[in-house]
Amino acid sequence: MGEKRTQKILDRNAADNVYLHRDFHGALCNAIRYLDDTFGPQAVTEYLTRLGSTYFAPLSERLATEGLSALAEHIRSVMERENGRFTIDRCEDVLTVTMTECPAIAHLRRTGQLYTERYCETTVVINETICRRAGYTSSCVYEPGQGRCVQIFRKGNKDDFLH
Repeated sequence: MGEKRTQKILDRNAADNVYLHRDFHGALCNAIRYLDDTFGPQAVTEYLTRLGSTYFAPLSERLATEGLSALAEHIRSVMERENGRFTIDRCEDVLTVTMTECPAIAHLRRTGQLYTERYCETTVVINETICRRAGYTSSCVYEPGQGRCVQIFRKGNKDDFLH
């Protein structure tokens, strides 16, 4: 007769693994390029706005009820998991995030997947969407594809800060 086979069962949960989704950044970069090339820049903005208002709805709710500390906690958690280089400063009602090395851009450059310089629009549009829904405003100053930026968040809308 033949050999007796034994089965081994691998029992794992997602929580057993270190959080890491770097390849998501490459897929998103490709999606942005595809939408730009096929439908134009407005399609990218619409897609990212939809993403910001659905996937990040719980963060918008936390921002509305808990204030900037909820946003700072979220950013710190994500950047620490992804090994980003950043500082977070809070002065009264203003939160400033200075990104000296964005983990997404670093990964995309390292793997040759930075197919569009518009990737950083992800941060701009999603932050604006999260904030607008919660009664806050955001700005992001960056050079496309460089992996450095300064993000500023505050209560109110942009019109309040133009005067």
